[in-house]
Amino acid sequence: MASSDRGKGKETEALSPRAARAKLEEDLGKLDITDEEATPLVVDDREEGAKEKWMLAGKVLFRNVFHIQTILAALRPAWGNPKGLFFRSFGENCFIAEFATKRDRDRVWEGPPWHVRKNVVILKEFEDCLTPSELCFDRLQIWARVLNLPFNLREKKWWLPIAHQIDKKASGVHFDDLGGFLGCRVTIDIAKPLRQWILIDSAKRKSVDMYEVQYEQIPHFCFSCGRLGHADTFCPTPGSRDEHGNLPFGKNLRAPDEWKKNSHNEGSASEHSHAPKRGTAQEYIKVEKPQLMITSAEEHVVDGTLALANITPGSVTETSNEAGEGERDAKKKKPTPTNSENLAEAIQQPCQEQ
Repeated sequence: MASSDRGKGKETEALSPRAARAKLEEDLGKLDITDEEATPLVVDDREEGAKEKWMLAGKVLFRNVFHIQTILAALRPAWGNPKGLFFRSFGENCFIAEFATKRDRDRVWEGPPWHVRKNVVILKEFEDCLTPSELCFDRLQIWARVLNLPFNLREKKWWLPIAHQIDKKASGVHFDDLGGFLGCRVTIDIAKPLRQWILIDSAKRKSVDMYEVQYEQIPHFCFSCGRLGHADTFCPTPGSRDEHGNLPFGKNLRAPDEWKKNSHNEGSASEHSHAPKRGTAQEYIKVEKPQLMITSAEEHVVDGTLALANITPGSVTETSNEAGEGERDAKKKKPTPTNSENLAEAIQQPCQEQ
């Protein structure tokens, strides 16, 4: 993927080895250099039979420098902790990530915008024969949405022309019926402000209308100039505020994900176990506790203890109920005498057995 996609514009201007050498000699001839400086070192750095490497180069857009371990700690779990992932640094906030499989590399490359502490990470396809100066971190791939399109423009034949208003090489174009937006994966130039809308001149509507653009999972960007990589407090080209004190750009560029979260929660196991489904009435079922029924019980008082024998299923007889009531009455305390003589007499008498 890296070798086929990298530098497509340069491939059209590729020169043959002989023409390239002639051009190099011509360029060297214009310089005032010595013969030693003009003598190249010839190396055969091709590794035959070597295991293919799957790598990406990246850069965190932030004014301060992150340690490579900080970048690794943020991106490894975000990338799903792929096995065999290796990081190495080659400059300020710049790194090379090597993957064990092509599948892991492609998943990260095609995934949502990554960030370190909400600061955007720019990724580039990488080969180890490149030089650091050949790596230009100036493009970001991101999912964009076009909102509130008329119903006649939601047909499939209009999807691609509308997406090309944002990026001529837009891919993954689709219309989300649930969210009501046209989605597409676009590449934006981080040196330019984020696009806030597109214009469509509709013959059927007989007007030129403006349709808002939003970006999914977009990291920090400047509300003043609309560019990635810094906040409005550190903007080198601050914009002016309107009569309400608002900057030219705002949070409306961030695509909300509430409907995704709600749909995920509705399908979760916790909700199915604790709450009824939508559109259904909650029913309460009365549960009766089982009761132990005893009849034909013979009562025996052994050392002040009531024992039951010959228990058979059925209902409790009236005799057993009366015996139980008599037992409870016998346990009740006698009333305390009111006069002092009876009180003294009651104190001297021993307690009767209950």
